[in-house]
Amino acid sequence: MNSLKIAFIVNGAKKKANATMKEIRHVFSGYSIDIFLTRFSGHAIALAASAVSGGAQVIVSVGGDGTLNEVLNGFLQGCENTLPLRRQDLFLGIVAMGTGNDFVRNLENKATLPELKRCIDAKLYQKTDIGMAEFTAPDSTPGVRYFLNIADIGIGGVIAEKISRYSRRLGATVTYQSAIFSAFMTYSPQPISVQTDTEQVRSNMMGLVIANGKHFGNGLGIAPFGEINDGFFDVVMLKNITLFDYLLQMNNVKKCKPIRHPEVSYSKTQSLTAQSLSAPLPIDMDGEFIGYTPVHFSVLPLWINILTAGERLVERRAVI
Repeated sequence: MNSLKIAFIVNGAKKKANATMKEIRHVFSGYSIDIFLTRFSGHAIALAASAVSGGAQVIVSVGGDGTLNEVLNGFLQGCENTLPLRRQDLFLGIVAMGTGNDFVRNLENKATLPELKRCIDAKLYQKTDIGMAEFTAPDSTPGVRYFLNIADIGIGGVIAEKISRYSRRLGATVTYQSAIFSAFMTYSPQPISVQTDTEQVRSNMMGLVIANGKHFGNGLGIAPFGEINDGFFDVVMLKNITLFDYLLQMNNVKKCKPIRHPEVSYSKTQSLTAQSLSAPLPIDMDGEFIGYTPVHFSVLPLWINILTAGERLVERRAVI
């Protein structure tokens, strides 16, 4: 038996959860594995933290971007509380099983169980940046949360809140697009102050995107210059953008090409502080509403080890 201890955190809300657990046992027969099924929102945080505390060397998120975000936060929480295991000695695996799987688009390999096993057996991984956000939680207390992919302020938070209330029976694309259309009809640009490493901007904005990866919203390439291991956020400022502008630019966004519009700008930074100049603005992180402005974002460079075989990812080491 392979002595490597692997913990799978499976999104229990998915219809395929039972079949997926059966496949995990089949693909990873001969490995020391534990499978945990989430029962409620936030459960994956506790499960991942407990798995790390219990000695798991690989923590695998089985779900969508929301599950991955929770697993990441639990993973880091467990690393803070566990000795002698350290963050640098542990690995995060990803198996896509959700309505939105945008982070895995940054990786070259498919996020499947056989591919994950191949990466483990071949000892392939990539050190990846993560983002840290310090914000105001919904109950008005200070909040801290980490993310792998994208956070955004303004209309993105409104869209995330709408998606949480929508039925997803019509599929991810219809759900996301319906929420986007509805948000554009009801939300208007809000006054916001943004401080990056190099500039301060005070303007009305429809949305402010703080990106580690490239895609959000089920395949929308909002940050075409984003790289998950360059040590920077990609910042996209969407100022006076209308629904008509969005429709005109849809083709570019789907192809992950820059938006050519005077009210859209791109920049890079390692930290960013955003403060609403009116009412607090909602914050979306990896597709989930987390709280409100004011918020401070920081990049944590090459902070976590992700199992991947991507040829474009620059650092791979045989250390597992």
